[in-house]
Amino acid sequence: MDTIIDARNLTKQYEAFSLRGVSLEVHRGTIAGLFGPNGAGKSTLLKVLAGQTPTQGGTLRVFGRTYAEAEQDLKNRVGYVPQEPVFYPDKTVQWAARFAAPYFARWDGGRFYQWLDEFKVNPLKKVKHLSVGQKTLLSLAFALSHGAELLILDEPTAGLDVLHRRTLLDFLRAFVADGDKTVLVASHITDGLDEIAEDITFLHEGRIALHADQVELMTRWKRVHYKEGALEPAVEERLSGVRHHAFGSQGLTRDFPALRGALAPALAAGDAKIENASLEDILVSLAKGA
Repeated sequence: MDTIIDARNLTKQYEAFSLRGVSLEVHRGTIAGLFGPNGAGKSTLLKVLAGQTPTQGGTLRVFGRTYAEAEQDLKNRVGYVPQEPVFYPDKTVQWAARFAAPYFARWDGGRFYQWLDEFKVNPLKKVKHLSVGQKTLLSLAFALSHGAELLILDEPTAGLDVLHRRTLLDFLRAFVADGDKTVLVASHITDGLDEIAEDITFLHEGRIALHADQVELMTRWKRVHYKEGALEPAVEERLSGVRHHAFGSQGLTRDFPALRGALAPALAAGDAKIENASLEDILVSLAKGA
């Protein structure tokens, strides 16, 4: 499978925060999700991957090349949507398009206005009068209008209402459907992104705490519901985040296949049941115990 992003041992040091030895691969035709709590380093990592800020260590290749080798070409092929898009606030959307067009070799003005119509963004409005969600959609329209083959999106669902969030998720599915385009999307909450991300990375305090594909995660991480006394103490100790309620208890396992045998008696007796853990369950568990 074609590797579009190949990052090895990336480091980036700030006074109060650092990325520490982050390695990441993103493959062509996939939607990769980067999750983690606020302050985990997601925005910093995305800026590095999009060529917006340099690293202080490690190597990065995008489409097989470094930004030092082919910065202009790579930035034409990468569409970066930051968490807080930057535009001239007193200028209109259409002015912003005229300003940006010369910087992109494959700019398509007709496509840009089609996306504005799709996203319900008024081209005659001044940027300062757009909502947070509309600014994100405007930034996405820019990315889509210069022929980007890789979208790097930072918290793209923030500020979007339910309808626009669903439109965005459906679009991202369609964007990668031909197998040639790729998406890396970061968020501190799953917010529907768990429905579309095939490859999952959890970032915590500047380090990768977990990386797996969606199928592997759902196979290994399970939520166990059980009646009081149904599990041996040694089995219950292997669960994390155990909570006891009036009508039973529940906890998470990170390795269900390894625990399946120990749970078998309670499952057979109907005293326990298993369900898939959500990405939110996993994110919270890792943030608390990574």
